[in-house]
Amino acid sequence: MILESLEFLLTPTTPIARKYGFLYSSISLRHRYHRQKKNWLPHLKNCQDLFLETANSLPQRKSVVVMGSAHLHEIPLHLLMDTFEQVTLVDVIHPLKHHLQAKRYSRLKLVTMDLTNALDKLQELNSLEDLNNLATKLAGEKLFHFEADLIVSANLMSQLALLPLDAVEKKIKRTLELTEKDVICTQFAETHLKNLSACKGTKLIYSDREVIYRDKSNEIMYTGHYPVSFTGYKKLKEWYWMLAPLKEASKDYSIEMKIEAYKST
Repeated sequence: MILESLEFLLTPTTPIARKYGFLYSSISLRHRYHRQKKNWLPHLKNCQDLFLETANSLPQRKSVVVMGSAHLHEIPLHLLMDTFEQVTLVDVIHPLKHHLQAKRYSRLKLVTMDLTNALDKLQELNSLEDLNNLATKLAGEKLFHFEADLIVSANLMSQLALLPLDAVEKKIKRTLELTEKDVICTQFAETHLKNLSACKGTKLIYSDREVIYRDKSNEIMYTGHYPVSFTGYKKLKEWYWMLAPLKEASKDYSIEMKIEAYKST
């Protein structure tokens, strides 16, 4: 508990990230990883194998950008550093250990960035309609641009809308239906893919395409879909990831994700 408190106090972050719980979520994610490492290992191995396969197919390996880097569970930092000359990590918040490593290694660069350009507008969201309007507005904007030999979007796309959705739920004082959330998540994911496709370099994407909720009897309660079009990308592989077994996220259901990996053609 003392170490967690020190981590919370010492990790560099923006006021918005701290205010809306990104720092707390980041620390919680690391603890979930340690609790569920055995369940996550097949998923992590798929991500790492596809990363190495893609990297080895490149004409050169000077630079890599990882968007949604978080704790780099999917692609460990040592693997990135061993494979590329320059490594850039992009996220709203970077763990303290990455800040310390960036001070030590000049080849490692941290970019603190809101890839949605939505977080500074959360105070303005008073209804689901407001969020729909924001998603439509952001779809027409250039949100980011990177150039590298390889650009990775790491299990990020369906997560981009979660904080705006949470902000709306708090304002309207009701839990949004899963179908309502799926629509917004898909809009944000499509905008992310549009901006990613405009980046210069080979793109590698890991993205959950379905999220499956199962009850205590292992019966499917709900399956969410994110029907994003990956036109112009080659599908590399698909698999299932047990993100949170029963009692991890809830005593009433487990959460499993169908992951698909794509590479730009």
